[in-house]
Amino acid sequence: MFEYLDDQQERFFTWCDKAVQDQTNRAGTILKRCWPRKNPDGSYELVLLMAAQDKVASKYYVPIPEEFHELLEREYFINHPPEGEEEIPVQ
Repeated sequence: MFEYLDDQQERFFTWCDKAVQDQTNRAGTILKRCWPRKNPDGSYELVLLMAAQDKVASKYYVPIPEEFHELLEREYFINHPPEGEEEIPVQ
């Protein structure tokens, strides 16, 4: 069990878990990696790198609700600058 700093952090990670579960249920894939990304317009999305049994990776983008934007700025992007769009190999 994870220990969260506050209720908002717990709601955010619960939302992330649901977003990943929704994608795995729909596409029959497994999660390889995920990370939040800030868009040039100030919105955020959760980038999901998913792979099927044949090891082909696909990226899916899920808009992150606005209620979590401040949390991401405060807790994540201070120490993790947005990543580029380079492809990540799946092994």
